Amino acid sequence: MAVIGLALSVCLSTFLSTTSQSKNFTGAPETFHARANISTEAARGDVYVDIRVQKYTPDKEREAVLKALQTGGEAAFVEAVRKAPVAGQIDIGKQTFTIRWAREVKDEKGRTITLVTERPVYFVGAGVPGAKARTGYDVAVVQLKMDSAGVGEGVMAAAAKVKPGEPTGVQVDDYGSEPIKLLSVTRKIQ
Repeated sequence: MAVIGLALSVCLSTFLSTTSQSKNFTGAPETFHARANISTEAARGDVYVDIRVQKYTPDKEREAVLKALQTGGEAAFVEAVRKAPVAGQIDIGKQTFTIRWAREVKDEKGRTITLVTERPVYFVGAGVPGAKARTGYDVAVVQLKMDSAGVGEGVMAAAAKVKPGEPTGVQVDDYGSEPIKLLSVTRKIQ
């Protein structure tokens, strides 16, 4: 599991298991703009990403996704995510990826936002000789750490497996060998 897997596992587990979302969050709709830094053994590059969150996932829908993960594993999780209402979108170049799960949790420095798309965004390193199979990497998971001024950074598992796992109850495995870093993240209120 890549480094992002452990960090996102803890983050996603916290968001899945939190019993209620604070009423103080009035963020959506909102847009985030970031520079994604992609790195493989063969190459490095940057691309600009726009993330539009139309709404955050209500507790009832969050609980349905958690139950699917706990009772049916990763296949049930993916099915539940794909059935969830649209929460927003991620735009990278001319490609658009639908966000089906969006969660924000406030902390002492600002908030952490976790997003799950209905399909993978990109298989980093898939074109190199000996690359692993793409099977089972069915979603993308994004984590943004935003301060109270609307500035932050994040990481993305552009192709991810989400499955039950210890110690947090949720394990996110990233297809890529290194996380995609989201730099210079800024928030714009819509």
